Amino acid sequence: MNVKNIFTEGLKVIWAPLISSMGTYFFLLLAQPPRQSPECAYFFLMPAIFWFSFKPKLKIVALAFFLAGILYHLSLVGWMRHISFSGMLMACVLLSLYYLPWFLLARVLIPKAIEGGFRHRFLILIILPSAWVSVEWLRCQFTLGFPWCPLSVTQWERPVLLQTAQWLGAWGISFFLVFLNLSLCSYLHHLLVRRQNSKGGIFGNICPDFYLAILLFVFMLSPFFLFRSYSPIGVQEYKVGLCQPYLLEKWKGGNADLHKDILTRQTHFLGLMNPDFIVWPEASTPYALNKDTAWVEQLADETQTPLLIGAVLKDADSIYNTISEILPKSGFKNNWYAKRILVPFGEYVPFPFKWIPGLRKLVGPVGSFEKGDESKIFKIPSKKKDRPNLKIGSLICYEDIFPRLCRDKVSSGADLFFVTTNDAWFGREGCAVQHAAHSVLRSIETQKPFIRCGNAGWSGWIDSRGHQRDVLRDDSGSIYFEGAKILNVSIPAHAPGTVSFYMRHGDWFVYLCMGLGFILMLSLKKNLKSWFLV
Repeated sequence: MNVKNIFTEGLKVIWAPLISSMGTYFFLLLAQPPRQSPECAYFFLMPAIFWFSFKPKLKIVALAFFLAGILYHLSLVGWMRHISFSGMLMACVLLSLYYLPWFLLARVLIPKAIEGGFRHRFLILIILPSAWVSVEWLRCQFTLGFPWCPLSVTQWERPVLLQTAQWLGAWGISFFLVFLNLSLCSYLHHLLVRRQNSKGGIFGNICPDFYLAILLFVFMLSPFFLFRSYSPIGVQEYKVGLCQPYLLEKWKGGNADLHKDILTRQTHFLGLMNPDFIVWPEASTPYALNKDTAWVEQLADETQTPLLIGAVLKDADSIYNTISEILPKSGFKNNWYAKRILVPFGEYVPFPFKWIPGLRKLVGPVGSFEKGDESKIFKIPSKKKDRPNLKIGSLICYEDIFPRLCRDKVSSGADLFFVTTNDAWFGREGCAVQHAAHSVLRSIETQKPFIRCGNAGWSGWIDSRGHQRDVLRDDSGSIYFEGAKILNVSIPAHAPGTVSFYMRHGDWFVYLCMGLGFILMLSLKKNLKSWFLV
């Protein structure tokens, strides 16, 4: 074999798979928070699509994108190692497997799009974005579902592009981004290849794929400009006291008094400004709340302000991760919301893995939690006679990455959402910002404001159009510090019972993508088996 053949074979077997798979995931990583390059999501698929046009073998595609996917997820969620290194590896493998079928399907369809006419390209422009949406939706399901950082999250600081989520859910943003990637690739192919070989005169210069992408882009932007005001009725203003205590190594007994002092000092400071209520982060009390209530009840009495606090509750048989309400005078009346979706291997060991020896050690220092079964709404009494009582839908830790939990809260009448979390477990490596990005999507889907209270950051509030209205930062601009602040939260005064289209109809767009994608696949090629024998 001569040098030229060796080089060609090496390019085909090693360098092309490496460059295309790593390039695709590298651009996707740049688009994800906390990296501020969301525009990379507009073309991240180009390396993969270019390679697929040469019809590489499916086995090589599977191996390349599986390994590149693991490296991508290690870079994206590497902060999980602070809790469990083995758990981080398991999560990265699982998430890579979720995406793998999409790349295999794209490998089969891209050559068909190149060889066919506009009809083939149009069908594939619908099938592949629909398949991507279906994969993201599947990540929300099952015991090990972990829909962290879907494609739509890359645009969390571009609310102008997110407003269709109130109708389509965040799935619509992911569909658009994949559609845009495919359309841009088709346009480049048109400029470099199709137009050169065209015999259609003036019509040979037209690329309808690109014009479809422009129309879809206009549709994505239109709600931002058509619905600019909060509400024809107006807004209600509420003052919320936010504690970010920055409690580290809080499960060590020697730190209990120090942590109580920090929370007490911050709460007294906020109470001087007469807020409507005060919030604490997840599991912030050093001991189980129902075993140590006196000091918290005293704070509510001294500030004359309701408290919503993240706390662990224990009884003889069970442990719950909760948000609990403490009211002035009446104190803790066993009014709490228990976390409904627990972190696998972090807060419990799911079935059937609990039978594997040693996995129980992965669960945190408190022990295995019991999940809640109620979509709780807290009703905070108004301090002003001209305002109604406030209905708060509460979410704990990563529950805000699951859209269905938010729909439950809205159907129960929530006026705004409160997310309490403890991202201090994961250091300063991007977890807190990635987590906050999901609340931006949920705020637009629900058309409700979100208050976030983190132990170490990201703390602040997001309005119902996805704008970050106030973020707790120190003088250097960092979100990681000990601090407290009053948030002036504006709540749209919608007509009673008004909910967004997505909240009312749920994941209808996902089901449409699944059904339409399957039907179009059948119409494009009846003998699907022959496609994969290449």
